[in-house]
Amino acid sequence: MYFFYFYPLGLDRRRTRPPVLSVLLIATMLVAFVWTRYFPDKGPCHPYDLVFVPGYGSPWTVLTAMFLHGSWMHLLGNLLYLQVFGPPLEDRLGPVKFLVYFLILGAAGNLAHGLTSALDLLGQGGSGVMGASGAVAGLLGFSLIRFYDARVQVAWWVLAPLGGQNRAGRSMVPLAAAVVFWLLLQIVYALIAGETGANVSFGAHFGGFGLGLLLAVVMGELDAGRTEATGARAARYFRQGQFHAAAGSWTEYLARAPQDLAARVELARAQKLCHQQGESLENFRGVYQVLLEAGRIPEALEVFDEACRGIGGHWLAPRDLAKAAYYKERQLDFTGALNAYRMLYESYGNHPEGQRALVRVIVLYSGKVADPVQADLWLRRAWEQMPPGSWRDYLEREFRLAEEPREAVAATGPADRLPRES
Repeated sequence: MYFFYFYPLGLDRRRTRPPVLSVLLIATMLVAFVWTRYFPDKGPCHPYDLVFVPGYGSPWTVLTAMFLHGSWMHLLGNLLYLQVFGPPLEDRLGPVKFLVYFLILGAAGNLAHGLTSALDLLGQGGSGVMGASGAVAGLLGFSLIRFYDARVQVAWWVLAPLGGQNRAGRSMVPLAAAVVFWLLLQIVYALIAGETGANVSFGAHFGGFGLGLLLAVVMGELDAGRTEATGARAARYFRQGQFHAAAGSWTEYLARAPQDLAARVELARAQKLCHQQGESLENFRGVYQVLLEAGRIPEALEVFDEACRGIGGHWLAPRDLAKAAYYKERQLDFTGALNAYRMLYESYGNHPEGQRALVRVIVLYSGKVADPVQADLWLRRAWEQMPPGSWRDYLEREFRLAEEPREAVAATGPADRLPRES
């Protein structure tokens, strides 16, 4: 005697939003089960009036039957698969489209059961059906196309009492292998259903699964799956330290999805680690400018900080570098603003934005940061290097720049020891 059980626990696919609809579907099924099991007489109708029985009852029972379950094991099995495959699909499709697909797949599974029942196949002649198995099987088929290269974590249990085997564990396996194995098990169980008396609607499983495959192909999900597979492969290469391979895969991915700014940042990181400095900075610059134009200032500043780490600010034009310093100051990040202004002055000291940056450094050190020693040091630099003009006039008026800051000279010594950080 040999028993083998396995259940999915999760896909290796990230999500960008909470799975609100998936949670609502799960909650609805839980509430419906409690009503069916414990309070069947409380409500506008009896729960079994909502079961789909081919040839009987109202036509909408093909949908309402999806939310009813006959036992806790029946319910929990479907909810387990739904919570694994529902959220990533909802994330990609959006809640409205996901709900429409879910209902279509569930209805198709129930109608497929009706066909097997009418033909008296698999020992299910004349029987009704309830449960979300058809819809869940459809999500499996859909996922096989949309996430064909994904990996799924499965919990498994092998029990062979006569052989003294009792093992359990968790493993990451290719999604395609897990789904195909699930399908093979359904075929085997369906073939022996007449002998075992299994109370399972294999017709709903096969109908939902088949339509899930077809729907995914018709709706172009295979192409979307290829695009996502390329991005997932790039991320995997990066985690493994294969930075040249990661850069190549991210480049291929961006050819398919050029608007994905997060992927462009990942490409810039990989190129930086491959010592492709020019290409890396060009991608950082492009993302930074797009984020600024879109008003996504905090994200733009994060990109700015990452790109500047270890190389300074020469990769940006003076005006874009000045914007970074300005927005940091607006966000009360005065230390970050100081660093940006200093980078701007060091990179473009003769540019009008560079002259303004020198003034802002002095103003911040004299006010918000309150470091008089540094203020005097930078006043000394201005006294030595700033050409005549409105900014020098301002410093002479506000900080008496016409008089050499001798306190700073006495404290620090020769001018070549003044700070020149970038």
